[in-house]
Amino acid sequence: MANQNGAKYGFTGLFPVANGKSDELRFFLRSLDDTRTYPRGSPFSHVPIVHMARLFIIDRLAYQGTPAKLDTLKSDYLVFACDFDGESVDVLIRIMVAAIPAELAAIWGKCRGYPGLNGNDQLSQYFERCQLDTNLFLADQPFASVDFILKGLMCRRRLGEFVKLAQRRPRKPAVLKRGFRLLWRKLERDNPLPGSL
Repeated sequence: MANQNGAKYGFTGLFPVANGKSDELRFFLRSLDDTRTYPRGSPFSHVPIVHMARLFIIDRLAYQGTPAKLDTLKSDYLVFACDFDGESVDVLIRIMVAAIPAELAAIWGKCRGYPGLNGNDQLSQYFERCQLDTNLFLADQPFASVDFILKGLMCRRRLGEFVKLAQRRPRKPAVLKRGFRLLWRKLERDNPLPGSL
């Protein structure tokens, strides 16, 4: 099925930017990687179901030269591509409205037809109207949630650090075993947040 691969949904949307708002939107998009404002790298790291999110503006089409025809756009477009855990755009909208309402309004508020944050249904319909089908959606782990992948990455990193330390400073088997058990208990308790690794 288009847009879906296992438990993951791939969203791609083209949102027409309001006249005269492209520079303002471009400036705001560039601010989203400011680590002082977003210590975990992006406001989307606060949306717990998002695996990946990309935003950029298309303001012209590439021209190959003669004999190609020069194509122009009726407006600039914001492209939003996002992979998330869920089965519909509605799931993503509901969580984004709860987690990053200011950023959501600042980004899409500069696009034509943006209905605001008052009604999730209207916002979901807006995203669906601007959506392009993702017919070839590749997900390397189609049933793994964000939390599961982050936990796996954390375990891999900490186990690697444990092995490096054990190779640098060899210890008795009993000491290694005790250290590994402590590491394992800590791994079972810890749940990393998106952008924290």
